[in-house]
Amino acid sequence: MSLCDKQEITEVLYRYARAVDRKDFDRVAECYFPEAIDNHGGYVGTVDGLIEDMKSRHATIDSSLHYITNVLIDLHGDTANVESYCLCYLRQAPVAPGGPQSRVTVKCRYVDRFERREGQWRIADRIVVFDESVTEEIVDGLDAAWVRSRRSLEDPVFTGKP
Repeated sequence: MSLCDKQEITEVLYRYARAVDRKDFDRVAECYFPEAIDNHGGYVGTVDGLIEDMKSRHATIDSSLHYITNVLIDLHGDTANVESYCLCYLRQAPVAPGGPQSRVTVKCRYVDRFERREGQWRIADRIVVFDESVTEEIVDGLDAAWVRSRRSLEDPVFTGKP
């Protein structure tokens, strides 16, 4: 059992969350092996199909935050059984600028089988286990002068500037 292996697996989970939140779908795909199967609630299938499903579902989401916690990893050589908790906040773009928006809060867990191939850990199989999905209407009161996140490679994490 290697702490380095556990850290590499955990970083794949974190990269996945950032990639989904920034709509960097090429990086999402890199977290999986090409033939991996993902059971993501309304979608079950390969990574290519998952990416198309995500593009469709996230087209109208203007804010997405995935928090990954409680990562438990059972290593077995070049495979690992991984459970992680995920809390998602998904906010729909307003119909009218400054108007009300709906925000969905999802509580779920990722039950993953990771494999190490050619020295690289990736997801080989994922089941998303859902606990709750709550939708509420909100009005975003964020000060216009503050630096806003972007769901693209234009986000300050990539550009280093607002």
